[in-house]
Amino acid sequence: MEKRIIIASILSVILILAWGYFMPHAEQNKAAITKPAATSGKITQAQTKEPIVEKNAPSKSKKLIAVSKSVQSIKSVSYKGGKIYAMFNIPGGAVSKLNLLNYSYTEKNLENKVNLANTQKIAQIINFIPQNAQSSLKLVNIKKEKDSVKFFYDINNKIILVKDYKFLNGKYLLTNDISIKNLTNKPIVFKGHYVLSAALKPVSKNLNYINFSPIIYINKGSVTPDTTQTTKYKGDISFAGFNSKYFMLAAVSPGNTVSVKKTDKIISFIIPKKVLISPKKTADISLNVYGGPKKLSLLTPLGHSLNSTLDFGFFGFFSIILLHILEFFYGFVRNYGLAIILLVLAIRIVFYPLTYTGFKSMKQMQKLTPKINELRERYKDNKTELNKKIMELYKESRVNPFGGCLPMILQIPVFYGLYMTLLMAIQLRNAPFVFWIHNLSIQDPYYILPVLMGLTMLISQKMNPVIGDPAQAKIMLILPIVFTFVFIHFPAGLLLYWTVNNILTIAQQYIINRKFA
Repeated sequence: MEKRIIIASILSVILILAWGYFMPHAEQNKAAITKPAATSGKITQAQTKEPIVEKNAPSKSKKLIAVSKSVQSIKSVSYKGGKIYAMFNIPGGAVSKLNLLNYSYTEKNLENKVNLANTQKIAQIINFIPQNAQSSLKLVNIKKEKDSVKFFYDINNKIILVKDYKFLNGKYLLTNDISIKNLTNKPIVFKGHYVLSAALKPVSKNLNYINFSPIIYINKGSVTPDTTQTTKYKGDISFAGFNSKYFMLAAVSPGNTVSVKKTDKIISFIIPKKVLISPKKTADISLNVYGGPKKLSLLTPLGHSLNSTLDFGFFGFFSIILLHILEFFYGFVRNYGLAIILLVLAIRIVFYPLTYTGFKSMKQMQKLTPKINELRERYKDNKTELNKKIMELYKESRVNPFGGCLPMILQIPVFYGLYMTLLMAIQLRNAPFVFWIHNLSIQDPYYILPVLMGLTMLISQKMNPVIGDPAQAKIMLILPIVFTFVFIHFPAGLLLYWTVNNILTIAQQYIINRKFA
């Protein structure tokens, strides 16, 4: 009975791990309600719990921007901080290049930095575009400071428009503040829109791209936008942008209306803004954009559900705790491979009492095996009576038949949480270990770790007490082979965890075997 439970539990773990690795995570809140284009008025979360979607929203025509003589000699403007590099186009004043200086595409070419636009052919990644019918822009000045770049525009000698890009470099946060000064003696209703653009996964098989997918977090759920046509979303929008396994480019708290459109291979999020400006007064609007790695320590303080893009699965609570512990160990050893080893060692120490209890129960069960076999022979034609006699034997001997597998089942949430931590954490991306392991987030190129994992699991199985049906014991010996083939393409960090865990299990079994010998 116990062997069947153990087999079922292990096979369930295999299924859960394989499903989490090979299958995409389901999106929440996908079923959006489609409304007619004539719908108008301000929609709030109190009025609708589902995002309102309008198809085929009208697009705006482009306008040429004149350039003052004072800035005609300026051909390019860029910003380089400790973590972000940005280039701006002239005269549009848009971010046309955005690179993460601390992240390269591969561990072999550290100079090739991650490009958040996901393409080299793009005019604007981030921009604000006035859309008043009478708007005629003229770039009159560019001012670059330590952590900001400002573009000054004159609009028909009636409005001074300033685009101020501020870089909160330590947080990977870019703020685009727009200042509009009304020079006239009449109030002006000023309209414009922000643009956030990038490419999705290109057709090219080149590794120097991000597998981006569009995302809108609206009314407390994530939606994958329809990019086949221009589509407008209305509701309580926390963020909108581009999401991948390790990186994110998103407008944070953009407002209650966002449109999505596709131009060639570029996806753009359009965020409308409107403000009333009194005579001789100045009005301001602003947009925060997060462009950087998906780390809990960076996303959680920013709020607005940005950390929801880190999906650690059903046991995410354990994953978050283990991730903090992993980073704690890394702070001492400065190597994530060694940090994984220390983390597994700590977990084995914490769970040693449960391991000891389970092994003790299995030893007690092993002593009853001859008597159980006699009962099987005596009542082989009466299964009901056989089960009754076996339970009576357990009761007389004060043995819990579930004592051997229960400790293992209790550990599954923690081990699955650690599995998801190592699978999703950007900390392992391009992180080297030792010798042939140069990247813990990809598979072992020589398949050494999968083989070691299978061998150590087989040794551990051999050291377990043989109880119950010998045929079931043979089935258990097949499991290391199954695990080896299931895990062969898993990231090296995961295989390192399983292999070290098996080695520590063997050491614990050896110590306990000697005690019960």
